Amino acid sequence: MGLICGLKLTHDGGLALLEPNPHGTKLVAATEVEKHDNFLRHASLNDAALIGRLIRELGHSVEDIDRFVVDGWGPEAVDPGLPIDTPMGGQMIQTAPYRQTDDNNPVLHCYRPGSTLFVAGTCHAYESYRHVEAHLASAYLTSPAALEGLPALVLIWDGALFPVLYFVDPRSATVQYRDWLFGVLGSVYEAFSSNVPPFVPDQDWSERIKFRFRMTSPGKVMAYAGLGTVREPLVCEIRRALSVLDGRWDAPTVLYGQVEAAIRRYDVDGASVLASFQEAFGRLLVDRLADAVRTLSTPVRTLCFAGGGALNIKWNSAIRNSGLFETVWVPPFPNDSGAAIGTACASQMSRGAFGPLQWDVYSGPHLGVTQTRPGWHGQNCSVEELGALLANQELPVMVLSGRAELGPRALGHRSILASPRRAGMKDTLNNMKGREPYRPVAPMCLEERSAEIFDPGGADPFMLFDHYIRPEWLDRIPAVRHVDGTARLQTVSDRSAPLATAIVRSFAAHSGLPVLCNTSANYHGRGFFPDVQSAMDWGGISHIWSDGVLYSAPDNGAVSESPV
Repeated sequence: MGLICGLKLTHDGGLALLEPNPHGTKLVAATEVEKHDNFLRHASLNDAALIGRLIRELGHSVEDIDRFVVDGWGPEAVDPGLPIDTPMGGQMIQTAPYRQTDDNNPVLHCYRPGSTLFVAGTCHAYESYRHVEAHLASAYLTSPAALEGLPALVLIWDGALFPVLYFVDPRSATVQYRDWLFGVLGSVYEAFSSNVPPFVPDQDWSERIKFRFRMTSPGKVMAYAGLGTVREPLVCEIRRALSVLDGRWDAPTVLYGQVEAAIRRYDVDGASVLASFQEAFGRLLVDRLADAVRTLSTPVRTLCFAGGGALNIKWNSAIRNSGLFETVWVPPFPNDSGAAIGTACASQMSRGAFGPLQWDVYSGPHLGVTQTRPGWHGQNCSVEELGALLANQELPVMVLSGRAELGPRALGHRSILASPRRAGMKDTLNNMKGREPYRPVAPMCLEERSAEIFDPGGADPFMLFDHYIRPEWLDRIPAVRHVDGTARLQTVSDRSAPLATAIVRSFAAHSGLPVLCNTSANYHGRGFFPDVQSAMDWGGISHIWSDGVLYSAPDNGAVSESPV
């Protein structure tokens, strides 16, 4: 049986290869354009030659593929189509819609557009599923509920979607559309914050720069909001405005204007405006989910959450802390970085295959071949020796090893690691990467020690929930503490992240601290480094560890700033 190739052609362009087998479906490999050749973050996959190349770089050929599946994108079914470059010129690839706008077609309806996909010199028919269903399928099939064969509610909130709720029942192999929770598009986060300095875009910017600014601002906004405090009067004003705007497509662009007078009246600073905005939506999500749960005829233990909104750890934590569900599952690729995986999964679900996806978060592209740059030198260095180096020096070390992580978070294979003992390490890492000083760095902690150090702690392998550092640990790991006392925790275990776990264990043996700083290894505004030599060419770090070899820069000295 051949492979299924899922494709996301627009921003966050990517490709996934799935293999049906007698035990279910296995994720063989997946990648995004940004994880190759130091491409810009959120790059599109709009070139047929690049599609063929990515398939080859994942170790396969077009001949291995039985079924191509293209993520849905557009206001209507198969219209107007997406442009893609081919050796014969431009081609329009027609797709399913973005959202569920064609009510005559059921959930997981298979669209079979008349256009063909040209890859590696041959034309291929393909299927397409709605973009919302890519998120739906990836969220459910990777979840603990799918693993146990249990039903779940699935919440999808993406940029051009209202937060919509589905009920998935694997026992009957059915998906029921349950309606939207409230009528505000996920783009509200970027649209609202674009009125608050420092997130107001420059009117002289080109459309390309504005697009990149919009795509990268939500993570920065979430960090910046930590500088402020929630102001209850403003939260009430935002909730009041939302009740009026509920169901209006223009709500993201007009919401700020509805509360601007209240912001001035209560004299709220920018960071507190954003903190209050975030809090208002967190409460609204919980309230509407509670309403939805009350309408269910049978209890549901699991909520799966995906779409761009599921990258907000404050909202994820608010839902988890509500007690409405025993399990709140967010995949490590909840935004469009998981759409290629999701649309291939939707193709399987449409055929009644509701069994769990067999997957590993380290299923991205392999690390490229290392070519040592002039002046750099390498020496053998075991994982145990790497942990000792991190404990004995206050210098970061880049770790590039094996296959890349899926999704936007570096989880130990494309990471920069450092000791958390010195508060200034956060500034060192932010300066190195050209990031704003208010941006936090994540703690990578042994799972079995996490509840001792963080509240609530417990397994959180993908940095998707909020945790507070316990008071007795604040002075011991200051570099990973955000200004509001929280941390975007990544827990590691032999089960979830063997390499990262071994590094942290070694560091703990030499330092007494089972925690390291972790931030992504990439150029500013670009994807993960695809190979060691590109990190050497960057020149922003003195030590790079890769698969048992420690490479050191010519001066073996201080870290320099990265180019923008």
